[in-house]
Amino acid sequence: MLAIFQVTAPFFALVLCGYLAARLRLLPENAVPALNTFVLYFALPCLLFRFSAHTPFDELVNVPVFFAYLVTGLALFGAFAAGVRALAGESLRDAAFAALAASWSNWGYMGFALLPAILGKAALAPLIAAGMADLLVLVSLALALSALQDHHGADFGVALAGVLARVAKNPMIWSVIAGGAFSAAQLELWQPADHLTKLLGEAAVPVALFTIGVSLYRPGTRAARVDVLVIAAAKLLAHPYLAALVAVYVFHLPQLEMRTLVLAAALPVAGTVFLFAERQGANAERIAASILVSTALAFFSFTALCWAFGLRVGA
Repeated sequence: MLAIFQVTAPFFALVLCGYLAARLRLLPENAVPALNTFVLYFALPCLLFRFSAHTPFDELVNVPVFFAYLVTGLALFGAFAAGVRALAGESLRDAAFAALAASWSNWGYMGFALLPAILGKAALAPLIAAGMADLLVLVSLALALSALQDHHGADFGVALAGVLARVAKNPMIWSVIAGGAFSAAQLELWQPADHLTKLLGEAAVPVALFTIGVSLYRPGTRAARVDVLVIAAAKLLAHPYLAALVAVYVFHLPQLEMRTLVLAAALPVAGTVFLFAERQGANAERIAASILVSTALAFFSFTALCWAFGLRVGA
């Protein structure tokens, strides 16, 4: 337990550093968009590209892992959205984004930091396959349901096309595709370009974690709400439990892949859910509070899950 705590604590401490920097006003108010731009469009794509390019293509294209994580996400998303609609009578848009918060992990910013440190670098390939299921299907589904509230018939078809076009512009998807192409063709980057992508990729983890902390500071956000706690509980407890059931009993995945999916599912709510909810006119305050609460609680729940697995650092 102590060994796992010693690994997870520095990563969550980086998040805390970002939060304190924002709270103490050491950063300007427009710092979050700038930091997010650097991570999302420069550092993280380089990290993904380099790993994909140096991973055997057959390991990168892991169909069982993709569908195992997809089934897990869709099951939780559907159940949560239906529950919110039936029990709380919320709009389709608010239900869709609440369900997305409960089923979309912050694997992009936190997963690439924590999982290799706990499971070893071999966890990155299944993590990427799982992440593609989120980006290609789960996010598209939430955005499509949100659009369904305003569009019908032919108009909805246009709205759906816009959703898919937006998803297709995600730089993380294209960095994995480019890296996979390099891997399949056994190509190598020109040395200066390789050094540049290495520098940017190495900056991804610390800057991403710091950025999470900065984005968590939202004065006036009410975190002590039942609906927020329900979303956080679904994300940190139900999601990994369901991932374990699907991985073990439905897809019969090897231990490393099963543990990768479970720990990925145990990560807090993805910060991007707030950006989508705000743009779509959903209950963005609830999403922001859910991100804050789930990130704070994940330090304890994620560490406890690693201990329950009996994991050894880097095993």
